[in-house]
Amino acid sequence: MNILGIDYGLKNVGFAIGEQITNSCSTYFSKKFKNRKELIEKIKNLITEWDINTIVIGLPLNMDNSESKMSLEIRNFSKKLEKDINIKIKINFVDEKLTTFEAKQIMKDLNKNKKEIKRNNHGLAAKLIVDSFLRENK
Repeated sequence: MNILGIDYGLKNVGFAIGEQITNSCSTYFSKKFKNRKELIEKIKNLITEWDINTIVIGLPLNMDNSESKMSLEIRNFSKKLEKDINIKIKINFVDEKLTTFEAKQIMKDLNKNKKEIKRNNHGLAAKLIVDSFLRENK
């Protein structure tokens, strides 16, 4: 079972591909999209290319676990995505509180420069989201 992890942002989106049988995940990429339509087309292509049957989207809840403005945006995006991909793929949410911060810290610890951290932290955050999903669904 292949999993597509998404770290959704208004400027950058991170993707990671996970595999539930091996319980492993690899970072795929971070990318800027001009608009939501372009993003959804990319997701459709990834679904086909990687034979994805589960999508996991990070949900940035507030520290008290209440909905944030961004988590509501992500829930709306997921509804549109579900409608637009037009196939039965389960969309799950994982609390992604502080994953971008953690991804940036990991990259700093690996001596990545600021430009590389800014360009790639969302892909690593997506990996952390998939890792969390895999741990919770063993």
